[in-house]
Amino acid sequence: MSDTPAVSLTAAWALLLGGLVLIGAEFFLPTVVVGFAGALISFAGIYFSAAYGSAKCVLFCVVFCVGLGLEFWAFRRFVMSTKVGQAMTNQTQNVGAAVVELSHFIGKTAQAKTVLAPSGKIELEGAILEAFSLDGYVDRGAQVVITEAAAGRVTVRVVR
Repeated sequence: MSDTPAVSLTAAWALLLGGLVLIGAEFFLPTVVVGFAGALISFAGIYFSAAYGSAKCVLFCVVFCVGLGLEFWAFRRFVMSTKVGQAMTNQTQNVGAAVVELSHFIGKTAQAKTVLAPSGKIELEGAILEAFSLDGYVDRGAQVVITEAAAGRVTVRVVR
């Protein structure tokens, strides 16, 4: 019986970092498969690092958590400010467009005309408005209350 680990430490690093790259690719290819495969590959790298001692395994776990956190931060900070990022989340900026004043709707209750995931359409006083849900996914027909109004759209929360 040999004490030689099954996988080299370089291969374990390659698995960890390759998995993080696949998880990052999931932001642009929202298929779930790429991100899930990336997580499995990263976990394999962490698993194989354990053969080199608990300190190496902890280091791999820390690198994974920090790397994942940086990916989420970079996505929110940089990608969401681009046209591609805004298209991915159905956000618009309405730069140079005539914006209808909607502040008088704040506090009023409306009905979701489409699914809000988190953006969609609501109906209030016969008007169809673009809405963004702070509660994430909202079913069609649900009652929502308007909490903010800006740039031609309103922000809503589900009535509880």
